[in-house]
Amino acid sequence: MENQYFNEALQNFVQDFAYGGAIRHLADLGYDTDRIVKEYHYPLSREAIDKIVKNHLENGKKS
Repeated sequence: MENQYFNEALQNFVQDFAYGGAIRHLADLGYDTDRIVKEYHYPLSREAIDKIVKNHLENGKKS
């Protein structure tokens, strides 16, 4: 269980480091999850992209 938690946290960190900034920038430009998925081919699931977008918008675009 501990190992699974660590692996998930590490995966989230790596994904955010690699793609989070670009996805947040696109959200700032008005892109929604569907448009990001359609126009950009990030090696992330739709759910992962949606989570980044929603967290960014909920936090007042501060991240």
